Amino acid sequence: MNNHRILILLPNDMLGGAEQHLMNVASYYLEQKYYVEVRFLTREKTRAWRRLEGDIKLIFTSANTEKGGIFIFFKNLLINNNKKYDFIYTSHVHLTSFLGIMMKLRFVKTQRFIARESTSIFKRFSGAKLFMFRFLYQIGYGKVNLLICQTDFMKHQLIEALPHLVKKMKIVVIPNPINLANIKKERLSPSFLDKQYIVSAGRLIPEKGFDILIKAFAMLKDNGMDLKLVILGEGNLRGDLERLAVDLNISDNVQFLGFQSNVYPYFREAKACVVSSIIEGFPNVLLQMMSQNDTVISTLCAGGIENIPSILTCEVSDIQALTTSMENALQNNNSNNRKIFDDFLEERSVANFIGKINGYLNA
Repeated sequence: MNNHRILILLPNDMLGGAEQHLMNVASYYLEQKYYVEVRFLTREKTRAWRRLEGDIKLIFTSANTEKGGIFIFFKNLLINNNKKYDFIYTSHVHLTSFLGIMMKLRFVKTQRFIARESTSIFKRFSGAKLFMFRFLYQIGYGKVNLLICQTDFMKHQLIEALPHLVKKMKIVVIPNPINLANIKKERLSPSFLDKQYIVSAGRLIPEKGFDILIKAFAMLKDNGMDLKLVILGEGNLRGDLERLAVDLNISDNVQFLGFQSNVYPYFREAKACVVSSIIEGFPNVLLQMMSQNDTVISTLCAGGIENIPSILTCEVSDIQALTTSMENALQNNNSNNRKIFDDFLEERSVANFIGKINGYLNA
């Protein structure tokens, strides 16, 4: 084991896109025999991070909410502020800002602070919420050494909104990685596979466009396709989406399976995988789907998706366009996509991602 120390700060242990990205980062450093400390602002809920092996320390607070956890985390810093890290990683604006302030006050010390933008803030939000985010950038980002954007579009909208950031730090584009080595080869039960299905996954929130997907799926059923729709994930809209399926008379063909710690078997066995989001930084789930399935459909919800080879794409929030894309995908033989997808994903290894970070930091 070497003496290098990594800190990763997260709001909770739920595995959304930003959290999965940071888990990949943690996994890489653990393989390199680094000490990795992961701090969460809330109490443990999923045990998802327990799967990581190596010199890792998971630190939770007793809080049920992030706001309560911030105060507990700050209290811990006051008591024990002598730790110094080689690298600190964040992927949430409010946590990046908070740690930046703590560094200014010398409660946290690190050689390199690497932050990642998790979404296109200035395209996704407006009003009071956007004002709050703008304020967080202003007060806390001064200590960031490297700010990673997932796409060129994300970088351009950020610099356009906050041009002064360029003078304070390096802002670079590094596409999201995927850790293919950590994919668990579990199998689904035969009873689940009694009928072919389309699958989608993500938090049940408006930005994910699951209402659009359910309406498009209803049109598929009307066009004679005998499939079921499987949705993985949990969120505030679950009740509304279940009622929508009832209203469209397709509830018997739509399954809400909630949060799944291992989504890969569902992607592997599906007839097709679908990303229906309205706006994303970049949907990590798209890469996960490509790793398992030859038939992948996505809305153009983030910059760069139009350049991914051999996936079928359509405009966001367009029910007919999504229906047509799914129909075309399901009617085609997509087996030739396997090598195309594998070659594309090989370039997105976590080792390549960390190598690019080190290259920018040392330039």
